[in-house]
Amino acid sequence: MIAVDLPIATQLAREALAEYGMDPATDLTLLKQRENFVFSLSDGGTDYVLRVHRQGYHTDDELGCELDFVRALHGEGVAVPNFVTARDGRGFCVVGRDHAAGPHQVDLQHLIPNHGNFGDERTAVDGSADLDAADFAELGRLAAEVHRATEQSGYTMAVPRDDWDLEGLVGAEPAWGDPLRIDELRGEDREAVVAAIERIREVLGAYGTPAHRFGPIHADLTPENVLRTRDGLVLIDFDDFAAGWHLFDLATALYFFTPHPRYTEYRDALFAGYEAVRPLDEADHDVFPAILLARGLTYLGWAADRRGEPTAEWHATTVLPNIVRLSRELIA
Repeated sequence: MIAVDLPIATQLAREALAEYGMDPATDLTLLKQRENFVFSLSDGGTDYVLRVHRQGYHTDDELGCELDFVRALHGEGVAVPNFVTARDGRGFCVVGRDHAAGPHQVDLQHLIPNHGNFGDERTAVDGSADLDAADFAELGRLAAEVHRATEQSGYTMAVPRDDWDLEGLVGAEPAWGDPLRIDELRGEDREAVVAAIERIREVLGAYGTPAHRFGPIHADLTPENVLRTRDGLVLIDFDDFAAGWHLFDLATALYFFTPHPRYTEYRDALFAGYEAVRPLDEADHDVFPAILLARGLTYLGWAADRRGEPTAEWHATTVLPNIVRLSRELIA
């Protein structure tokens, strides 16, 4: 196998087009390159988005489980992508078996006309993001609709994935890596984070995992994964979907805004929107700071395994003081 760059990803995408009954010579436009290569295309007057998935990120069964979840939400009327079925009836295809890059999963979905996303992580952290509190209220409602629809549809995790549970967040081997491996985390700052991790384990252990608090979640509700459309917000990119606390989705939506001067206003609006659809109780509000910090620690663990990459360096340097601040507040 060889490293996948844009030309190789394009070759794989063209091979996949045939699996959806489309001309492999169809024009492809790169929309995004992060964990996956994402292309836009048109066929027969319909616009689509095609994703070439990062190799080995999920097994075929895990990806099938993810797309089943999105289809279940779509069937309940939640604003999520609409996937196209491949010729063999699956929600994705596997191409590249005869390619030097090796087999890759590819899915196809209808393009969602939009005028940008909810924002971005960097302007959230540096405080320059200029969002209306009403945006967060709408986002809260969307998150609540996901959780409510999951319960109403009776959806269950058919295939195990790396859960966002206590061990996945702050266990001996966190799902996204150990945040304490960040070299810049030293001295009293490190001691504060270590103490906060113990506090998180205590608080979340007592909070528990009953069905009204814990279940299938999106798990990556960052600004980039929320599109603005004429009909309202749409939630995309379920790559990290797994079982976790419902509040984890709210924590993900807010985490990068915690240094923002309007954070309290945004937080209150997000919760108000959520509770207009799906009420929370006092225990949910009490445990939220621990889940918020746990979410931040996952990004630090992710960065520890990717030093040298621009986003990893940003987390390990620019965002790190925010983790220390949240840790000190939690153990105060």
